[in-house]
Amino acid sequence: MGFRRVIAVERKGAAVLVADEQIERLDAAGIDPIWRTDSDPEVPNSGEVPDAVGFPDPGGVWVIGWVLEPGRIGDSDNGIVVMDDEDPGFHRTDSVDVHVLLEGSLVLELDDGVEIELNPGDTVVINGNRHRWHNRGERTARAIVTICGASRNDRQEN
Repeated sequence: MGFRRVIAVERKGAAVLVADEQIERLDAAGIDPIWRTDSDPEVPNSGEVPDAVGFPDPGGVWVIGWVLEPGRIGDSDNGIVVMDDEDPGFHRTDSVDVHVLLEGSLVLELDDGVEIELNPGDTVVINGNRHRWHNRGERTARAIVTICGASRNDRQEN
């Protein structure tokens, strides 16, 4: 994905570079951890990214890079998200996810069959709804995703 650089504040109050490192791919699902907190962040901090699996608890915020190769259905085999066995790749999480597509193209499929095409620069906010991702293009799709852990309210309101 690239490099992760984190700026913090040293004891005397000056800005200091505390992390300058290659971002390592977390798994075959194409997730690159960039930053996360599972509680109210405190500054300054060390810039470390703790290990994590799954999704943030309510109030937690994670920022990840996400890659989906051509011809793939997103999250279909990462073991992190609970999948719908009858509809491969369909899932929902207890989170609000803000996706910003940087490169390539993606199709976001909703459970009613509606498909939304995303191109570089496009943003979509997913509010815990059932969905799946497709990369039907010929290029790798790359996105930055901010995931905000949320509590689920199953009361349906229109």
